[in-house]
Amino acid sequence: MSGMHSFVAWTAFALLASTIDARPQVHRHRRPHGQGTASADDLYTAVATPTATATNFPSLSIQLSHYSLSSTAPYGFTASGFAAAPTVTHSRGQPYANASSTASPIGQPNSPYPLNDTDSASATSSKYPAKFRGVNLGSWLVLESWMTPDVFQGTDAVDQWTFDSTDGAEARLQQHWSTYITEGDFQNMSSWGINAVRIPIGYWAYNNSGADAYLEMAIGWARQHGIWVMIDCHGSPGSQNGAEHSGHAGAVSWQSDDNLQLSISVLQTIAAKYGAMQYSDVVMGIELVNEPKIGSDANSLATTQAWAAQAYHAVRAAAENKALYILHHDGFTGVQSWAAVGAELNSNSSPFSDEDQGTFALDLHLYQNQDPADKALTLDQHIAKACAYPSTDLLLPSNTSTASLPLFVGEFSAQISIPNTTDGIWTPGLVEGTRKVFEAQIDAFEHSLQGWFVWSLKQGGDTGAWSLEAIMENVYAGDTISKRKYPGICPFG
Repeated sequence: MSGMHSFVAWTAFALLASTIDARPQVHRHRRPHGQGTASADDLYTAVATPTATATNFPSLSIQLSHYSLSSTAPYGFTASGFAAAPTVTHSRGQPYANASSTASPIGQPNSPYPLNDTDSASATSSKYPAKFRGVNLGSWLVLESWMTPDVFQGTDAVDQWTFDSTDGAEARLQQHWSTYITEGDFQNMSSWGINAVRIPIGYWAYNNSGADAYLEMAIGWARQHGIWVMIDCHGSPGSQNGAEHSGHAGAVSWQSDDNLQLSISVLQTIAAKYGAMQYSDVVMGIELVNEPKIGSDANSLATTQAWAAQAYHAVRAAAENKALYILHHDGFTGVQSWAAVGAELNSNSSPFSDEDQGTFALDLHLYQNQDPADKALTLDQHIAKACAYPSTDLLLPSNTSTASLPLFVGEFSAQISIPNTTDGIWTPGLVEGTRKVFEAQIDAFEHSLQGWFVWSLKQGGDTGAWSLEAIMENVYAGDTISKRKYPGICPFG
């Protein structure tokens, strides 16, 4: 269909279930890498670093005024009662015309927590916490079959695209959306000391899926319980990485056809709605794209960075709240390769001041369970690797060109390989090891970054280290997330 890639059966998808030994949950990768593809860690050194500077940064021509949405709805929304998306024409400077800005969940009222009537910047950057301590709400509004297999049970779907074409998809989605994340989860997170959530959502939510209504409800709950929200555009048109978590597994076609145009148009909708001052006391950031795959068989880094600049300006113009962080994932190319982009986009702002904290920021995903080499690490080596983050190019390069580029770790996990553990049981050794490696990672992140978001709040019915719920119950056991059982585990100077 026009503006999107056609579906390609993804028979090669594998979750590499045998590569993580830490239990007690099913061993599956959050970020599986296809055959012949470098791992996330490998990409930090394998991908060429551009030589662009603030004076030669490339530009990208996107004529948004000529954009029109295909009359065929994406992600199978013509099935199971979903109406096909009408053809619309986008005008420059206006939000995506098909946004569901007033929708409410089926069978649910609008958020019971009214928006405040803030009309100034009084509830913006000056109220941001010193560090964002957050968690992702994974597989809620963007399905991932390894995390919520029960939703996929009885279907042959492999991703959101194929799931939404199955019989009864609408009813299943409404059941999942209304029960998987509730206000009780926000109450729990607040009691744990979590002060932020990263909520993945797909671009198709601004077509006709209804997911945005649940995002709006979650933002109401977040406000009620003192939690900040980062809105993460986790699935982009054409698929930015060809992985299941983009919504459509298979080919990477984000930079083909009109997909970059559609991406910006949807982001303008999100910014116009959630960047309004009524949300300035709860929405702290908008992420432009999640984990774009960079490489000769995927996306061009130069095009990605040029698009990032245009998307940043479009979102900042559409958002009334200028204190918003506008984030972009680094595509596993490293902080250094984005230093010039950050320097250019943030040249007229003061990213660390209370007066204007709204700025371009970089999102990094640092897992210690994706690279096969990590499987061989001992617990002490996992801890040492985490403690070394601030002294390496992964977080804080030696040059000073990244001073104007705020950094977040938008995804990481306490799920690692710890020897001598027992399936299904939180043994004392597993509890101790998980606590140590978790504290080491968040100590490193808080030493160098604006904030962190662990993946994920839940993992279906499993109770292992991919689930923050399970960690708080079995490892922290009544302690808050800021409580250190092993203070000084990382010897920072």
